[in-house]
Amino acid sequence: MAKILQENANIPLHKICGLTGALFSTRLRHNLAEKLRVNPGDVQGFVIGSQRNKMLFLPRFCGVNGIPLSFFTKIGAITEKEIIQIVDKTKNAQLELMDLLPEGSVCFAPSLAITEIIEAHLKDLKRVLICSVMLNGQYGYKGIFAGIPVVVGRKGIEKIIELDFNTSEKELFKESIQEITEKTTNAKHEAVVEEDNAKNAN
Repeated sequence: MAKILQENANIPLHKICGLTGALFSTRLRHNLAEKLRVNPGDVQGFVIGSQRNKMLFLPRFCGVNGIPLSFFTKIGAITEKEIIQIVDKTKNAQLELMDLLPEGSVCFAPSLAITEIIEAHLKDLKRVLICSVMLNGQYGYKGIFAGIPVVVGRKGIEKIIELDFNTSEKELFKESIQEITEKTTNAKHEAVVEEDNAKNAN
């Protein structure tokens, strides 16, 4: 959606962002906090890249008030298997909500994520959030929107934070970018088909 908006509206890039990263990162922190029995506000962690299937979780950037997640695995508070389960739960959260809650209820979580982004912008909070923004050479990609860490303030997307990926993370991020590319292509095709159908109907 962000890509289509960028291509069809005269809006500066620093004022265009998607909420996928912020939404799923919030879900991840809540799921981790529930398992670790700590306040979600004390949990640092995020997912980047695409939405759901190829979403990338980076455990080495995750922790609780500066205490790395690896510490909690060492003391037995959480296992590697449980972390994987939590990431999977985070990816599939929207589908679970759609099955369990009344129609329209799935709007609550996205609304909270949107509020977080808007508040950071209006109050110039300089918050580091995961937002879907267009890459312009960062991470080795151009012209594609992906969920990555950014600084959100009065000017909008004020800075893109480029993480130092290791070899494995680079490959996983590449797969995520490929998924985004496929979804964007499909979305454009569907938009063209809908437009043609609307014209034919008239």
